[in-house]
This record gives sequence, structure tokens and C-alpha cells, in this order.
Amino acid sequence: MNNPYDLLEGVLVSIEKGLKEYINADSIADEFGLSERHLQRLFKFAFNLSIGSYIRSRKLAASIDDLLTTDLNVLDIALDYTFEYEQSYIRSFRREYGITPGDLRKTGKILKITPPLQLFNSQKHPNGVMFGPEIVVVPQFHVIGKKHKMPPRDGIVLPQSFVRQFLEKELQSIPNAINQNRSIYVTSEGEEDADYAYSMPAVQVRTLDAIPEGLDGYTFPTSLCAKFHFICNDPDEFNLYVGDEMFKAINDFMDSEDQKYFLERKKVDIVISDPSDRYGNHSQNEPWRLTEIEWFSPVIKKTLLKIPPISPSGIKDVRKQELPALRFIGRKCAETPDLPNILKLLDNWQLNGWFDVIEKQAGINYKTFFDGGDAYINLARKKEGSSNEGKLFEHWMGMFVPEGTAVPDGYEAIDFPKMTIGVCSAYGKRDELVNYEAECRNKLTEEGLVPRNTPWFFRRFNWLEFYKEDIYGKRLLDYCYPAYE
Repeated sequence: MNNPYDLLEGVLVSIEKGLKEYINADSIADEFGLSERHLQRLFKFAFNLSIGSYIRSRKLAASIDDLLTTDLNVLDIALDYTFEYEQSYIRSFRREYGITPGDLRKTGKILKITPPLQLFNSQKHPNGVMFGPEIVVVPQFHVIGKKHKMPPRDGIVLPQSFVRQFLEKELQSIPNAINQNRSIYVTSEGEEDADYAYSMPAVQVRTLDAIPEGLDGYTFPTSLCAKFHFICNDPDEFNLYVGDEMFKAINDFMDSEDQKYFLERKKVDIVISDPSDRYGNHSQNEPWRLTEIEWFSPVIKKTLLKIPPISPSGIKDVRKQELPALRFIGRKCAETPDLPNILKLLDNWQLNGWFDVIEKQAGINYKTFFDGGDAYINLARKKEGSSNEGKLFEHWMGMFVPEGTAVPDGYEAIDFPKMTIGVCSAYGKRDELVNYEAECRNKLTEEGLVPRNTPWFFRRFNWLEFYKEDIYGKRLLDYCYPAYE
């Protein structure tokens, strides 16, 4: 067992199985190869309560069934749940519920008990387990670090080379540092319509009076924040996938009509981790290597925003666009009559750096290439031999580059002549945007920009439109088709 989710789930299951046994933090820690201190801290970080108080509450809750459905005397019930004395059980029961076991039998009072803690699949990730969000107030604090410009799609997580450089070389030069083992990562958006974001590995400091040359200071103001916490095997595993999953989770949380908060889109996020902190018995051959990561994202009350309470999803714009002769470089990802999971394909390409290979091969400034030239492309085209009415499409992932660009090993090319396309911009939440193909096709047809049966179309994931959400947590995705007037 080496997954944080499995570890925490195992601890919870062990507690439920041991409610009538002499279990405590020490015995459970031994079962899972942890020190008691590390288990106590891990449990507190994950569930915000001590493991000892949770075990006691679960024993008391389980004993209520025996009190109300059997004729066992209180002493026998106390001993069954490993309380040494009847009086210690009664005192614990009264502290928990405000009533004695005997009075409960007489009155049948309804009690609020502590149910078993449980983990859900939505919290489980290949490299960790996520908790939250909860709304908290973060007091003002100062940090000093090294600021880096990053593409907005990557700004959420710094390359580990930058982090290692900061920890090994720049951290030591920072005066008044508070807890040098506690790493803080500051991420923020660039200027309006900028094609970059800022990311900065940093450490908390008492004041900003003496910022070393080449480094940057920042004061995080007292802020109302949505807080996540994440437990992973190693801080290196806090990657773009994890960051994106957190953003999706917090957006889902904010979607509720009853929710009182919006995420601040012009914001600074703070990620805090302690890479020196390791859980486990290091005398073993394969010790646990679990790291705590906390993420704080500023929010604002809806009542303070002078904006409509909702912004309906749907088609926002249709237009023509002239494209130069282009070469599409990518890979065929799926051959299916059904829609593949385009967003998982997109995430997988980003995490594996497959788009980076294409960009490096092209060696151009994508910002000035053409409007949308910096986008990632999901190309869908009819398989050879399919009739016009056929629905068998092959799905490709890749990018458009100048004609004649050499094709990297492992990739294929499809050449397109100079052309006019119809562009339909769909607006909505990330997960719903890939489902607008039929609606966009019909809208463009109504505008006379595209026939109903086209041999290909592509989804265009633009940097600034798709990777930057608005105040409602929504974004734009372009659907593009060959246009015939």
C-alpha cells in the first residue's frame, strides 16, 4: 500500500473494525508502519480532528445501539467498548451527548452522533487525496521569492527545476525567513489579455525591508479564501493535473445556487507545502513519503459584486476567419462513433509535454502566427470511405504550424490549403464545452458559413479564451469548420 487514499481509507476501516477492541493511535500507527506522531498529524490534517477523539466518539456512537436495543447493563456495555470503568464510560458519554446512558434509556432522547468518516471517489487521485473546499480567513503575511513568467496553462505549477533552484540557492540569502522548510508558491494572472501568468516559489518572512537583489517580495492581504488541502506521496507530484482537478472541484463547489461566493478571477493563489515533512517509519525499506499541501484561493461574496447572478452558457459568437496554408502536426487518438473524452486527452498531452515537442519543432512566435495560432487543436475528420451521412470520425490531437514544418518522430502531418473557416464560440463550464458540436454546426449553417455535412472540423483550445475563466468560472471554446458561401 503506497497511495495516500488507500492509507487513509485503511485507517478508517481499521477503526470501524476495532470499536470493541483496544485500539488507539499507537496500535493503528503500528499496523500501517507509521509513527504515532506522524499518524496523529496526518489524521488531523486530513479530517481536522484528532484520531483519539474520533475513536472515542465512534465507540460511544456504536454503544448507543446496545443501550437502546439490548438489556445489557451499562457496565457490560462499557467493558464491551473497552472503557476500563463504568464511570469513565458514563463521564465520556455525558461530555459527548449531554446526557447519561441511563437517562438515554429512560427518555429515548434523539442524539446527534459522529458518523463514520469516509472518503469518496471524487477525492481520489492517482497521486494523492484531496479535501475541501472550506471558506477561511487568511491573515496578511509577507513572502520573498523568485518570480517567473509562465504560460497561463502552466502557471499553476512551477517546473521543479525552478523550485529546486530556489530551495538550494536563493532561499539561503533571504533574511527574516519564517520556517524555511515550509515552501510557499504564489501564482497570479498577468496583465489584461497577457499570454502569461506569474509563478513564484517563496518563503514567508517577517518584513519586506531587505529583499535580496534578483528576488521579489509580495504581501498577501488578509483575504477570504476557499481552502483545499491535498496529501500526496511527494511534492514533485503536485502537477498540472492535480492543479486542474482542484480548480474543477472548486468551480463545482461554487456552482451551487445557494453558494454565497465567487472566485476572484484577478487573484493570487497560495500553495503551501513542507517538502521536508515525511510520514513513516524510516527504518523500514519502503517508508511512507506523504506531504501535506494547502491551497488558498481568494473568494468574494456575491452580494459585493455588481454583476448579474448568472451568465447563461451557450453560443456567444459566430464569425468567418481566413487562415493561411497550414500543416497540422499531431497524433490520431481515437477512432470511434462516440465522443471520446477530449478533455482527458488534452490534459494527458499537456502533462506529457507532447504539445511542447510540436512547438519546439515549429520554432515560431505563436502569438503573431495568426489569430488562434497558439491554440491546441482537437481535429475530427471522417474516416476514409465513410459516407456523407456516416458518423465514424477519427479524432486527432495536435497543433497547426506553418506549412512545410518538419514532422517530429512519432507524429503525423495533415496539410491544409489557405482556407476560410466558420468559427462558433461556445461559452460554459470546462466539462460542458466539448458537447456543443451539433449546436455550433447548426448555428453556422443558419448563417450560411458551413454545410450540414463537412468532412472535418476542429475544436480550438485558445490560451486566453479557454485557459482563463471569467467570474462565473466559465470560458470559451471555438468550434471551427470549412466555410462555403
